[in-house]
Amino acid sequence: MSDRKVQISYSDDGGRNWSNWRERSLGELGEYGKRVRFWRLGRFRNRIYRIRVSSPIKRDLLGGVVNIQVTPG
Repeated sequence: MSDRKVQISYSDDGGRNWSNWRERSLGELGEYGKRVRFWRLGRFRNRIYRIRVSSPIKRDLLGGVVNIQVTPG
């Protein structure tokens, strides 16, 4: 089976405009516990994310973590 992908896009204005899709591999079938990370997403105050997956196989989003670094200024 071909490599499956997960994509995210985000909006900083309440969903009126969206960023380009960013894509990462979900790994091959049977590759359990694959971690997917998206780096360098920029600065924001209120952000909405949308997620899509390019696999016809059933999938569940088990969780998500956002690490936020606050810079003085």
